[in-house]
Amino acid sequence: MSNGINNPSGIFFTATAPLYLVFAPVASAITAPNGIVQNAISTMLSLVGGDITSDRAIPALALLYGFWSFAGSGALSVAGQAMSRAVGYDNDHPRKHRANLDGLPLRLVSAHNSLLEIFPLFATVACLAQVIAPGDQQIRNLVGLHVLAKTFVFYPAYLAGLPPLRSMSHVISVSALLRTLWLLTV
Repeated sequence: MSNGINNPSGIFFTATAPLYLVFAPVASAITAPNGIVQNAISTMLSLVGGDITSDRAIPALALLYGFWSFAGSGALSVAGQAMSRAVGYDNDHPRKHRANLDGLPLRLVSAHNSLLEIFPLFATVACLAQVIAPGDQQIRNLVGLHVLAKTFVFYPAYLAGLPPLRSMSHVISVSALLRTLWLLTV
């Protein structure tokens, strides 16, 4: 094949784009106020920071997700790279050996990179939500659903090598952010 294409059927993955829109109402439905997602968010925030008021829930979620996306999964990514080499981690050339990763070390790095790729959208949505609708419980729940799905479903599924669960949690978490943007727009 030409132009770097070895498998033209790969184009069919573009058909998954509408899934993010299809699952936006699902994300909205499961994040109804006083539901299971709200209870999970409240429990998680109480374990992390004690008595966080509802108007500070979005910044608290951003703190938790930011820590996990950069520090927690970042440390595990570096550990994966160190585990993959007989001589350990090469701090002088930390990215040099990434092409040779396989198995769990590769999944650790890939899961970390995936969190970093979606973080700008999350940060944008969280900032807008805090400024435009800090008192809207549905908005808080949608932002919280993203954090819960990425932190407690997507990341472990990535490490465990469970692609269907990983993909579904990614779709629902991104759909939650898209639904949040929609609700902030209308």
